[in-house]
Amino acid sequence: MEVLESRRALLEDLEIIEDAIASRFCRNPALYYSYLEKRAAISQETLDKPSISAMQANRVYKSKRMKRSRKQLVLQQHEINLFLREAFQKLRKLGSLEGPLDMGGLLDEKSDFEAFINKLGEVDGERRNSEDSTLEVNEKISQYAMFSASSSKEHPTTIKSERAFDLQLNDLFTRDEQYGEYMDLERFHSEWFKVIQSTECTLLKFLDILSVFLDDEKYLLKPPMDRKNERYLQFLGKLSNYVETYFCKCNILLDNKLLDSTIKTDFLSHLDTPIKRANKGYYSIASGKWFKTQAVYESYLTGKNHKKSVTKRYNGLLSEYKIHRYLKLLQKEFNRTREFIERKLAFTTEERIEEMAKLNECYDSPDYGADEKEEENSADTKNDLALQSKNGSESSVDLPLGPDGLPMPYWLYKLQGLDVTYTCEICGNLTFKGRRAFEKHFTEPTHMLRLRCLGIEPSPIFKGITSIEAALKLSNQVGALKKTKTSGRHQQGIDMDIEMEDEDGNVMSKKLYEELKKQGLV
Repeated sequence: MEVLESRRALLEDLEIIEDAIASRFCRNPALYYSYLEKRAAISQETLDKPSISAMQANRVYKSKRMKRSRKQLVLQQHEINLFLREAFQKLRKLGSLEGPLDMGGLLDEKSDFEAFINKLGEVDGERRNSEDSTLEVNEKISQYAMFSASSSKEHPTTIKSERAFDLQLNDLFTRDEQYGEYMDLERFHSEWFKVIQSTECTLLKFLDILSVFLDDEKYLLKPPMDRKNERYLQFLGKLSNYVETYFCKCNILLDNKLLDSTIKTDFLSHLDTPIKRANKGYYSIASGKWFKTQAVYESYLTGKNHKKSVTKRYNGLLSEYKIHRYLKLLQKEFNRTREFIERKLAFTTEERIEEMAKLNECYDSPDYGADEKEEENSADTKNDLALQSKNGSESSVDLPLGPDGLPMPYWLYKLQGLDVTYTCEICGNLTFKGRRAFEKHFTEPTHMLRLRCLGIEPSPIFKGITSIEAALKLSNQVGALKKTKTSGRHQQGIDMDIEMEDEDGNVMSKKLYEELKKQGLV
C-alpha cells in the first residue's frame, strides 16, 4: 500500500507541475516562442511551423495579447526551468520505486463498486471531521500558482510562485546585461589591456577584435594575438566562460548540457579538419602550421606531434572554439550591444544620465508592474471547458472530425461559430450548425424546391428568410410590384401604338400629337 500511495502522490505532484507550466504558457505564449529561433540554431530537428499564408488566413494568429516586460519573461522562464528540474527528479524517483503492490481492500472482485464507495465514504468522513478544511492538494497547487509569492493579493508586485520565492533574477544578470538584452563586454575591454600590455585600444576597436570569432576561419588564420601566448589563452578562458554562462542563463529552457556535449564532440572533429588554401596547402588547427600536401598532413595527424599539440593546447583551443560557437549563436545580442555602445559614445552628458536612469529603473523595478493588467479571457475559457464537459451536444463525441480523424478542438469549433444553431421553417425546421452552412443552404436545391412548393419562384431576394409567413408576404409584395410595372408599360405601349395625323398629313404617335397640340403647334 505504501508503494501505491507513493506513486499516486508523485503522479499528483507531476500533474500539478504540468498544469502550472501550462498556465504560464497560456498567459504568455512568448515564453515558448521566444526561444524557438535559438533551438532551431542548435538542433538538427526540424520544427513544425505553419506556413506564412496559413498564419495570415487564420484569425487565431491575429489575436493580440498584452506584451510583458523582458524581466518578467526571463523570470518566468527560469521559474519554469525550476519546475522542470523538480519534475525530472520526481520522474526518476517514480521509476525507482519498487516493491509489492498491496491493493488491500481496494480490489473489487464482485465488480459492484462496493469497495470503492466505502473507501470514498471514509475519505469524505475524514475530510468533514478534520478541523482544517484546506486539502493538501490545494496547498500544493497554491505553491506553484502565479502571484502566490506576493504579499498583497490585490496589488501584487511579483508574479513568482511561492515555490520560486528564492529566485532572484538580479543575482543572475548584471545591470548592463538588462536580462539578456545586451552583453556585458566592457569589463573584458580592461582585461584586454593586460593582454596587449597597452591602453591604445578603444572599446569599438575591441568589439571589432571580438567580431573576428564570428567567422569560421578568420579567428584561426588571423588571430588578434599569437594563439600560443599565455596571457591571450587566459583571456580566452575567461571570455569563453562568460559567453557560455550568458547563453545558458538567457536560454534557460534549452538543453544546455546537451549543447555543451555537442560542442565538445564537434570540437574533436574540428581539430582533425584542416583549413584548405590553394596557394598555401593545409592548415593544422591544433599546431597552427601549414602543410603543402594532403598526404603530409594526414601523416602528421597520425604522428606523436599532433597528439602532443592537442594535449598541450587543449584548453586554449577549446576556449577558442567555444567563443566562436557561442558568439555565432549570440550574434543578435552582440550586434545590439555594439549599437548600444555606439549610441552611448555619441550621447551628451545629459543624454547619458537620462539613459542610465532609464536602465536603473528597469533593473530595480518589480517584475510585475502596478499598472499591469491580466486578461479576462481566462475565466471565460474555464467556463467554456466546464460547459464542454457538461453539455452533451458539445462533447468530443459530437464534434466534427478533422483531417487527422480526431475530433475538432473545442476552441476551433467555437471560433468557427459551429456552437450556434440556425433553424429554417421553410425546410421543415431543419437545423444548421454555424453561419457558413446556414447561408450556403439558401442556394441548395432542397431549399429552392421547398420555395416552389409554396408557390414562390426562387430568387436572391429570398436569401436569409426562413419563415414561411415572411416568404409568402414578400412574394405577394413582389408580385404586386411586378403587376404595377407591367400594366404601366402596357398602357404606355398602347399610347405609342395609336397614330395621329395633323392638318398637313404628318403621321405621329398619339402622345406626341397631344403634346404638340397643347403647345398650339398643330
